[in-house]
Amino acid sequence: MARGIRQYDPDHGGVLEIEEIHPNFVEVYFVPPERSLLGAGLDPKKANSYRTKLLDINGQHNFLTIHPISTFGDRSDFLKPKYGQIKRITLDDTDIIFGFDGAVPATQEYVRDVLENLPSAFTKDYAYGLGLAKPYRFIIDAVEELSDCAEIVITGKHATGPDQNGDGIFYISTQDFEQGRVELNKIDRHAQSAVRAVKWTAAHNILAERLGVPKQDPKTGRHPYRKLFTAVAAGMQELSEEDQNAVIGALTSHAADIAEDQPEKLAKLRGDIELVTLEALITRYEGMLGENLVEARWQEFFNENPFILNMAFGYPVIKVRDQASVGGRKLSGDGEKITDFLVKNSLTNNTAIFEIKTPKTPILNKTPFRDGVYTPAADLSGSINQVLDQKYQFQKQIAQIKDNTRLYDIESYAVHCCLVIGKTPDGDDQKKSFELFRRNSKDVEIVTFDELLEKLKQLSAFLRAAEA
Repeated sequence: MARGIRQYDPDHGGVLEIEEIHPNFVEVYFVPPERSLLGAGLDPKKANSYRTKLLDINGQHNFLTIHPISTFGDRSDFLKPKYGQIKRITLDDTDIIFGFDGAVPATQEYVRDVLENLPSAFTKDYAYGLGLAKPYRFIIDAVEELSDCAEIVITGKHATGPDQNGDGIFYISTQDFEQGRVELNKIDRHAQSAVRAVKWTAAHNILAERLGVPKQDPKTGRHPYRKLFTAVAAGMQELSEEDQNAVIGALTSHAADIAEDQPEKLAKLRGDIELVTLEALITRYEGMLGENLVEARWQEFFNENPFILNMAFGYPVIKVRDQASVGGRKLSGDGEKITDFLVKNSLTNNTAIFEIKTPKTPILNKTPFRDGVYTPAADLSGSINQVLDQKYQFQKQIAQIKDNTRLYDIESYAVHCCLVIGKTPDGDDQKKSFELFRRNSKDVEIVTFDELLEKLKQLSAFLRAAEA
């Protein structure tokens, strides 16, 4: 008979229900949080009726099956499968991958630890929906195009291809899956480099024409894949299926030679890639600022691009953990206080806490307290108290957290708190009031979303100037 364990993690975004179907086999279900149900126009009081399966974990036969779903209430596919045809992704030999040691997870903490150890191509946070991360969605598309299978099994026991018994399973060998992940990363980098070359040429030629200076052609590079990407980015020709195969073949056969023979050119290419990636990030950030997104979407964005948060410090930091439990026994465990990001100074190991709100969060009250003086909105002052309480809980529990997590290279000498919230207010009086307030907030550094965007733009301008 199935036994159920219901655990709630309100700040993380939902309920996990773990049911033991039989010894050494559990099913994990996701019950969405109130904010997601409200966003989807559903009744939060009936939350349990909307629970959806996330995982099957079988310790006896050593496999883990993911049921990819959409977990954002503001989307039309809320709680529905992420993909059109593929409904399940199974990882075989989980004792090798995850080290179950013969016991399947019985608590939410253990489930989150299992997800944390998923291969790098996978989404690891159930609050954002499981499955393959966006850059690797093409693997799903390829399987759906080449078969009518509803399940992908990644395994070292079978060759890549559909199951011959007609069970609707498409096997991908572990080696082929890793090769696909690496190749997709390479193709993305080379494509971005080509796009940057075309953008630079376009901007140059516009100004050159006005000044009577000769125009230039995009630098295509010497290798076939770079030439093809540059031609497509410049609108000179379409990339045919045959050309795509040629690009992939060239990537496979020439990458090692380039790294050995021309390391300086690879270093230059890396710089080009970083700049064009930053430009794409700025465009994406600007688009997100124009949308009405929930906190979870912004947390996901900063989790994918943690270096943006580094700019709010001014000294070198690395992420320790997102959604860290600062009031529990372990960073990955359940606790009353969950911070969005726990980071540390890479030189001193001193820790810092980040709390992420949304650009729509009010900064100041709409009506002045006195002529020309505006007081902080309840959302701002409440958020400050929230992050200060997280700091207090973390400093109180730091010794136990370090021992239980076995993470000894973090310190709480002077825990830095940073709050990312709202947008810079309009109006001179509002700006003055905001600056007076936050400059006197000595324990919490307050940064607005549009200020982070401006820092990204300044970084991009600096890199362009340095390159020139």
